[in-house]
Amino acid sequence: MSRPLAILIHGFNVWDGGRATVGKLRPFLSARDVSYISINYGHVGLIGTRFKNRAIASTVAKAVKTAVCNEFRPVVIGHSNGCAIAHLALEEVEAECAVDAIYINPALKETVDIAPSVAQLAVWHSPSDGPVRWSKWLPVSDARPWGEMGAVGYIGEDKRVTNYNKELMEPPSTEHSDLFSAELLPFYGPLIADGVVMGGVDVW
Repeated sequence: MSRPLAILIHGFNVWDGGRATVGKLRPFLSARDVSYISINYGHVGLIGTRFKNRAIASTVAKAVKTAVCNEFRPVVIGHSNGCAIAHLALEEVEAECAVDAIYINPALKETVDIAPSVAQLAVWHSPSDGPVRWSKWLPVSDARPWGEMGAVGYIGEDKRVTNYNKELMEPPSTEHSDLFSAELLPFYGPLIADGVVMGGVDVW
């Protein structure tokens, strides 16, 4: 099996390049000898997601293709709008690339068609996630396919997808970003990192 390479994509409403969210997974990845890169697209704001998501997604797609060409197994890890970007990026990637993906509280339509390039997708969601529930009321655009996946999980028949309801776990994760808190990260960080090593799913 090729070496995994984690590609971390943060949400839109952060100023730190994701250091307080997906960036906190880095020590758990390093402990498993997993290489990683972070896609730091800055704070784009709500309006910026409509105009910048596709360009950012193209950057991610190029990173995925380069990883495959260099014999890595790319695993795209997104949080919130980072999952929408990941979805757009994986639509640009050829199906034979076979990319794994991990979505954490995705701001993404729950019934979205999963890209052919996705080998396995793990969706970590929380029914009490308020931000993704109100996101469905925002104007829909091709560059911002937001919805309630972060609250309800993926809804569909695609067997490549595995849902993880974090509110049923112990300790439970009930909020949009609390998985990255000091209280919960020691539990969830290793699980997600193990998912990268093992292929993205069947870790809990």
